[in-house]
Amino acid sequence: TTGITEAVVLFCCPALYRKDLLFFFSTETAFLRNATLIESAAACISKPVEKILLDEVELITGEEAEHNVLQINCKLFVFNKLSLTWTERGSGSLRLNDTSSNKGGMLQSRLIMRNQGSLRLILNTRLWDQMVIKRANRKSLCFTATDQEDHSVQVFLIQASSKDTGYLYAAIHHRLVALRSFAKQEPDANQGDTEPETAFQPLNCDSDYEDDEKITQMSSSGSGKQKFS
Repeated sequence: TTGITEAVVLFCCPALYRKDLLFFFSTETAFLRNATLIESAAACISKPVEKILLDEVELITGEEAEHNVLQINCKLFVFNKLSLTWTERGSGSLRLNDTSSNKGGMLQSRLIMRNQGSLRLILNTRLWDQMVIKRANRKSLCFTATDQEDHSVQVFLIQASSKDTGYLYAAIHHRLVALRSFAKQEPDANQGDTEPETAFQPLNCDSDYEDDEKITQMSSSGSGKQKFS
């Protein structure tokens, strides 16, 4: 009787029967697909993860043969002689390094500063006997140094904490005194080692103010140029 009934339904309503068949096959296909996805996920989970081994790369900074004496965080400015303004070079870690010299055991020192984040070199100058260094105030220090960009002698200024500024000034001043003393004793040996002189007007760095630094924005455009008031 059931077979006769199904035959009658199929004969009378073939479209309805085809819908039932399509629903059955689509459900079966979806079930098989889900089962395949579950099996694939289980296989991926059970598969051991391959570890990627990275080769260790030696970082060479050029300071390997030097002894770091002092390291401070500060901002670096360079003085523009044409516009008479201070232009910010960047902020980061300033390092004072010493290295042995062949000249009677005399130490050679240099200042190195890299910009924070990019680690771009923004200051790389050695200390020489004619180098000028002055305290602007308790948080600022100005000095002459070789410019990294065009290798000319420029006037730079750093801003740091009063404690770090004092340490840096004392360390540089001590080395300059030793260099000048050595230059007087050995003028011929040190003559070819002198940095080129710079023609700039003496800055008013002998401020007696004990408040914070007084470097203010010269324009509201945020160009980075600043003046020393």
